[in-house]
Amino acid sequence: MRASAKDKSAPRFTRRAWLGVPVTGGIAWLLGRTEPASAQQSQKASLLAKAVASVPEDAQDPRWQGADSLDVPLAPQAVVKPRLFEAGIKSLTARALYDGERLGVHLTWRDASSDALIGGPASFRDAIALEFPGDPAAGIPYFAMGEPDKPVVIYQWKADWQFAEKGDEEGLHPRMVVDWYPFSGRAAGEIAKAADYAKSGDRTFITSWQASNSLGDRDLQLRTPVEKLEAEGFGTLTTLPADRQDARGKATWKDGVWSLVLILPRAQARFSFAPGMTIPIAFAAWDGAKRERGGEKAVSTWYFMSLEKPISTLAYVSPVLAFLGVAAAQAWGLRWLRQRAERDRKEG
Repeated sequence: MRASAKDKSAPRFTRRAWLGVPVTGGIAWLLGRTEPASAQQSQKASLLAKAVASVPEDAQDPRWQGADSLDVPLAPQAVVKPRLFEAGIKSLTARALYDGERLGVHLTWRDASSDALIGGPASFRDAIALEFPGDPAAGIPYFAMGEPDKPVVIYQWKADWQFAEKGDEEGLHPRMVVDWYPFSGRAAGEIAKAADYAKSGDRTFITSWQASNSLGDRDLQLRTPVEKLEAEGFGTLTTLPADRQDARGKATWKDGVWSLVLILPRAQARFSFAPGMTIPIAFAAWDGAKRERGGEKAVSTWYFMSLEKPISTLAYVSPVLAFLGVAAAQAWGLRWLRQRAERDRKEG
């Protein structure tokens, strides 16, 4: 069956998409090297998000253990510079649940240390990202940052946005002595923080914040540790405005394992996560201890997530009603046959 040229719901395979086939195949080969043959054969490619009354925001909530799971192998990003040839994060496990308005994605991955940029300028953050097409009706984008006219939406959780407030200067630099920071509102001898300079709305002394750089936006970082971005190819990654930063997230690290719950709205700018739909999803992870940042990351190719369509009460009641109807019809038929047999006997 040939798709019409006007049918936007049918994936369009552009020259770039075909060029991406060997790249995807190469990454699949790299991913395959990390697992034995038996594991490769049983590797799932889809995740079923089940409907619940309310998505649990705690990664340790037992309801997550009852959710469908998807093991995702990761490979180093070696498509464009800066390339990575050995990834710190080898794999992750994803689960998903949804309620009336929200989609929750539960991610776990092994990392020997938790890194949140609290060790000074030479430290790097742990981070993880979820990616999906910005407009599924336009077709499946190139899995690596999308392509022109086929954008991708990216939600990235950053460890420093969640935990940076816990790493104070006194702990990093014991017995540090300060004089006075003008315009901070702090008294002489008190250590000023970046957020002190913006309490009155004046961001003159925080140039990155003044320039609308999300990395310097303390308001956003204190509100959520998850940044929402869009891209249409390499070099086009763009942070969305503050009023479109709509995700929440909370992670814990214990015994070498990160556990994270991402909460995002089902209603996106160009589509909604609807029951019964299937959408491509991909992941990326950064290991701060390995100095991974930017394009130096571990990535996956596309996998697929389906939102379970809840079964209505009628689906359970209908078989019962049908059974009762058949039983009633049989009882009536038997009664009619008996009455007729009795009448024939009397007439005979």
